[in-house]
Amino acid sequence: MNLLTNRSDYLVSAIISVYNCERFIAGCLEDLERQTIADKVEIIAVNTGSQENEREIIEKYQKQYDNIVYIEKPERLTIYAAWNIGIKAAKSKYITNANTDDRHREDAFEKMAAVLENNLEIDLVYPNYVLTEKENESFENHTPMRHIIPSDYSQQELLISCLPGPMPMWRRTLHNRYGYFNENLEVAGDWEFWLQISEGCRFQHINDYLGLYYANPKGAENRDLLHTSIETGAIGFYYHKKYFRPTHITSDTRRILRKQSEAAFYRADLYYGERLIKAARREVIRSLKYYPLNFRSYQLLCMYYIPDRMVYLLQKLKKAFMHFFLSKA
Repeated sequence: MNLLTNRSDYLVSAIISVYNCERFIAGCLEDLERQTIADKVEIIAVNTGSQENEREIIEKYQKQYDNIVYIEKPERLTIYAAWNIGIKAAKSKYITNANTDDRHREDAFEKMAAVLENNLEIDLVYPNYVLTEKENESFENHTPMRHIIPSDYSQQELLISCLPGPMPMWRRTLHNRYGYFNENLEVAGDWEFWLQISEGCRFQHINDYLGLYYANPKGAENRDLLHTSIETGAIGFYYHKKYFRPTHITSDTRRILRKQSEAAFYRADLYYGERLIKAARREVIRSLKYYPLNFRSYQLLCMYYIPDRMVYLLQKLKKAFMHFFLSKA
């Protein structure tokens, strides 16, 4: 769609954080301009110190479309600082983040905006999405690895994971009420913000596949799993203490606690592998506080107090026993 009119009635602002994403940026812009409501979409690309040639590519698209705003900062900023810059420049009613390596169904923005337009009590919506390991595919022509259906919203579910996922849409006025994303965070600033506003806002799950998420091994979430674990662990623990106040234990509460226990166990296991013993002990104790019957956490806890050589021998012994019993089966 060729946009050659000066529009001030944008409905949606799509914020793009631009950093070393030259091979994705053209596909990202084309994806956004194919939206069924592209004439109501404002695209704000915020470049913070990229070392590649995204600017030249974006300027070519600006000659064709008048709904693309380009902002450039010389210094490298976090993705959430870039989002904040874009949000402050936005003119629309609704905001969505458009990750350069993800793609949308052609009517994704129309579907999400319609829910917000027709339900004034809803502050944020989030859809199902498809996971792929192949870059620069379109939603209409992709190789699915897994189909992701997030849980319907509850604050307890949000305490476990970032329910809104990679492509939510929300009201811009939320930032007048609650401020902006924490610019010091690198991978979980969106989850932290959603948790922060969750007591005063309503979220709604759209049970429809509207996006394609590329599991980018070099993406912020995946390139440093230790840092991701530390950041998400700290956020999860803080908000669990703040919000998790069940008046009585139900089967749903137990399920939440078991999931939090497993998450703490995996962090402990990662820290132990990195020889961060104090951090590992802290997480395994949290795991057992959440769910005292997590026996794998007891095993891991025992490993902290015996020499590495003994751990190695016990692991070999376990493998030998497993091999013996399997051969007899």
